[in-house]
Amino acid sequence: MAANPLLNHNDLQRWRACSRSFWLHRRGGPAALASSPPPAATGAGRLLRDADESAEEGVVHGPGINAALRASFPHADIIAAPGTPAEWAAAVQRTLDCLDSDRVAPEGWAILGACLTSGDRTQVRIDVLTCGEHGLRLFKVRYATVGDEADVDAMAMWVHVAARCGLRVQSAGLLLVDTGFTYPGHGCYAGLFREVDLAPVLGSRPVDAWVSAMKTCDRGPEPPATPGAQCSQNGGCGFAAHCQALASTASVLPADPQACLDIVGRELAADLRDEGHANLHSVALQRLDNPRHRRAALAIQQGAPVLEPAVAALMRALPYPRHSLRFDTIGFAVPLWPGTRPYQSLPFQWTCDVQGPAGSLVRHGFLAGTEGDPRRAFALTLLQVLGSTGAVLAYNAGFERNRIRELAQQFDDLAPALDAVLARIVDLFQIARAHYYHPAMAGSWSFRSVSRAVAPGVMLDRLEGVDESSVQAAFAHSLKPGLDSAARQRLRAALQAHGQRETEVLRRMAALFEGAEAVARHD
Repeated sequence: MAANPLLNHNDLQRWRACSRSFWLHRRGGPAALASSPPPAATGAGRLLRDADESAEEGVVHGPGINAALRASFPHADIIAAPGTPAEWAAAVQRTLDCLDSDRVAPEGWAILGACLTSGDRTQVRIDVLTCGEHGLRLFKVRYATVGDEADVDAMAMWVHVAARCGLRVQSAGLLLVDTGFTYPGHGCYAGLFREVDLAPVLGSRPVDAWVSAMKTCDRGPEPPATPGAQCSQNGGCGFAAHCQALASTASVLPADPQACLDIVGRELAADLRDEGHANLHSVALQRLDNPRHRRAALAIQQGAPVLEPAVAALMRALPYPRHSLRFDTIGFAVPLWPGTRPYQSLPFQWTCDVQGPAGSLVRHGFLAGTEGDPRRAFALTLLQVLGSTGAVLAYNAGFERNRIRELAQQFDDLAPALDAVLARIVDLFQIARAHYYHPAMAGSWSFRSVSRAVAPGVMLDRLEGVDESSVQAAFAHSLKPGLDSAARQRLRAALQAHGQRETEVLRRMAALFEGAEAVARHD
C-alpha cells in the first residue's frame, strides 16, 4: 500500500475515471508516481513549496502566481504542502490552531492550503479557506476561465471533510481567472479572480457513498483492465499500455494508422466502413471526390509521397530575398507584463532565415529577456530583418498574421511597416494542402506532422539539453527570478536552437516544392 493510505480528492478523480487506475495508484508503483503529482501539488498548494515549481506549471500560471493569490488575501496564513504523514498531522494541527485563534480576522484573511482529516480517513488540502458572515467559505483555485466536473467533485469532498470536522461551511466555489482583468503592474493582481458558487450542484455528489466505494475497491482485488476513453483523459494514464496489453486490445487497433479511413473525414469514413473497407488501401481513387483525399489515398496506396509538379511554378514565382519565419508566443494566466491580460497571446521569440537568389543564407532571431514586455523590441527587430521586399514564408500563417496585426494595433508608429509585411506572407500550409501528401503525416497537417515528412532528420518533438517539454515551458522557466545564470542560458540556447530547426523545416519544405518538376521527371 502507499505510504499515506488516507483518501484524497486526487484518489476520487482517479476512481471516478477508472477504478483500476485508482487501485494501482494507491499501491504506489513506479508508473503511478511518474504519471501524476502528489495530492499536495494542486491549486494553492503550489505556494511556498520548498521545491521549485515545474516549468509546465509556470506556463499555465506565470511567474506571478504567488503574488496573484496573495493580492486577493493579503493577510493569509499559508500552510506549506505536507508530504509525509507526520507533516500532514502538523499541517492539520496548524489549520485548527488558525481556526481556533481568538484574534479577529482582518479583511483579506484566509488560510491558503488548509489541511483537514475526517474520521472516515479522508484528507483534503483546501486551496483557500476564509471567513464569511455565517461560516467558512471554501474556494478551489483554478488558473483557468471555466471549471469542470472534477472541480465539483473535489469541492464536494472538501465540504464533506470540513463538515465532518465540525466546521460550519457557508459557501463553496471556484476562483477562476477573469479574462477582463488587465494587469496594471507593481504586483497589483487584485481583481484577477472571479468567484463561481458551486453550492447549487454540490448536493448531486454522494461523497459518503463514494468514500465507502473507494474503500471497498482499495481493499479488494485488482480490478480488470478495461481500456477506453478514460485512458487518455487528463494527460493520459501511465497504465494505459499495460491495461491494453492485458485486455488483448492490440488486435482491435488499426494495423496501419497511416491508412486510417478517418483521414478522409469521419462522415465519409463511416460510409466506407459500411461498404466493407478497413482502411484506405482498398478504396478506389474514383470513389473519392475531394482532390486532397484522392492525393492522400494515392500516396498511401503507392507507399510514397505525392507532390504535384504544378507547385514548382508557384514557388519559383516567389521573390527574393525569401524569409522563412516562425513565431513563438506565450499566454500566462497570471499576466507578467503591465498592460497585458490573462491568456493574451504574447510573442516572445521570432526566428528568420533569409535566403538570397544566389543561395546565400543568413540566420536571424530575437528572444525576449527578463527586462519586461518584449513586444516593441520584438516588432522593431523583426521589421529590421524583414525589410521591405521579398517573400515571407510561414506555415499556417494566420498565426503570424494575427500576431503582426496585434503588434500594429499596439504600436501606432510601427503600424504602417507591420501592415506592409502582411501582404508579403506566403502560407506554405495552403500550398502543401493543395499539392502534397506524405503517408507519414497520417492525416495530420500540423507543422510537426509535415516536418516529419519533409525533414525527417530534424527533431521538433523536444528541446535539447533541458528538461522542459515545450518552448513555452522553457521560456517561462527562464524568466524565474533568481534562476542561476548558467541554467537560464541553457534554456535560452535550447529555445534558439529549436527556432532554427523550425525555420530549417520551412526552407526544406520550400526547396522540396520548388523542385517538384524534377521529382516528377525522376519518378
